[in-house]
Amino acid sequence: MKTGAQARAERTWFGWGETPKLSLADLAAMLWAERFVVLAVGGAICALGLVAALAAPKTYTARSELLVRLGQEYVYQPTAGGAGAGATPDMAAVVNAEMRMIASGSVIRSAIESVGLATLYPQIASASGSDARKLAAAERAFAENLTVETAPQTPAIGLSFEHRNPEVAAAALNALVAQYLTHRRDVLVGGEFEALSSQTTDLGARAATASAALAAFLTEHEIGDFESELAALAARAGDVETQLLDTQTRRREAEARAASLGARYRDEPSEISLYSESDARRELVAAQIERQQLLSRYQEDALPVREVDRRIAQLEGYLAGGDPPSITRRGANPVRQEVAGQLFATEAEARALRGREQSLTQQRQQVRDRLRQMQALEPQFRQLQRDRTILETNVQNFATRAEDARARSQMLGRATDNISPVEQAAVPTQGKSLRWPIMLVTLLIAGIVALAAGLSRGLMRRGFPTPSCAARALDTPVLAVMPRHEPAPKPKASTKKETPAAKTKPALTLVEGGA
Repeated sequence: MKTGAQARAERTWFGWGETPKLSLADLAAMLWAERFVVLAVGGAICALGLVAALAAPKTYTARSELLVRLGQEYVYQPTAGGAGAGATPDMAAVVNAEMRMIASGSVIRSAIESVGLATLYPQIASASGSDARKLAAAERAFAENLTVETAPQTPAIGLSFEHRNPEVAAAALNALVAQYLTHRRDVLVGGEFEALSSQTTDLGARAATASAALAAFLTEHEIGDFESELAALAARAGDVETQLLDTQTRRREAEARAASLGARYRDEPSEISLYSESDARRELVAAQIERQQLLSRYQEDALPVREVDRRIAQLEGYLAGGDPPSITRRGANPVRQEVAGQLFATEAEARALRGREQSLTQQRQQVRDRLRQMQALEPQFRQLQRDRTILETNVQNFATRAEDARARSQMLGRATDNISPVEQAAVPTQGKSLRWPIMLVTLLIAGIVALAAGLSRGLMRRGFPTPSCAARALDTPVLAVMPRHEPAPKPKASTKKETPAAKTKPALTLVEGGA
């Protein structure tokens, strides 16, 4: 089998592509040998880049600045209840939200429609296709030329827009800011009033239904005012209970007094002696009266007077010796009659108190039954009343919030205090183009492509750039270098049989100079 050195010795030509390793000197020699190719390729690319740089349009950048402050629209207002009310986000979140709102598609589309598609992008407006596709293309172009930026820990937003026409650039940026301010009002507070009004109407209808259900409940159970009637029944129950206890006490007292009077009545006699009198005493009195009459006509020593005095003296003497009464009168016992009157009055009072007690007992039972009925109905009444109260409270809260939302919307519609345009977009006077960047990139590309072309052409040539490259490629020392004046003829194929000496490694190698 032939070795690698024997195979290289049998070849009629060699190139530097067979060199195991090229040094920097070899590469420099290779590029110098292909200098015309390198210059031609690099010059052509530079010429194309120069044409492209000269044809690059000049653009004008309009700038604007917005100052962002925390407004009322970012204060959290809960839809129901009051938990978390008044919470606000941090300033960085507010600025980021405003930046995203500025660069939103709806704001950009509104700005394009405000300026006019034909004015802003005439090429897109004159192209074929539907209006929707043209507007989408214009939106993409507008977003590419728009820059929205902010600095860390700074409540400000910088806006810039590039366009070939300086007037159009300023008009487009100002239209974008105007549409953004309108859009943010619609987004932040625009639909809150309608939603709250709709919710208020719905809650009002539900509150009316709850009120009707409560009224039907009270009518069904014949209740005017549940609270007042329940309180009145409780007070009435206590009053009836107090009156009943007092009546029972008084009845027992009357019965005891009647029993005592009955016993006293039975002990007293029905008749007693009223008084007793005799005939001698009656005659004595008559004689004394007669004497007084006689003295009016006679003297004391007159015979008629002395006769009457004698009779009076006899009667007195008789009575002094003791005269039993001849007449005794008896009659009803007044004490027994008085006791009987008291007894009858006490018994009547006791009967009246018993009747009152029965009436109060019946009233107490009726009040208790009604009270138990009201207490049984109280949970249902409380539920109906609670539903109506909650709905009415929510109706009032939502109506108040709806009015607040409408007021905030109207205020934001007249002014945007928390978004202040620090700088309006003015018509730029100085434009910029991509000529120098294009030229620099062209020079870089031209150098890389030219070097690649020179190296590729050099690697495909039959020859060696330097003797050292030839020595490494042929694995044979180079003793001399001969300059090439004319191309060497191609060797013909030999028909002679190779001698063994030809297979050995040559001791001398002549290399044609690449230069």
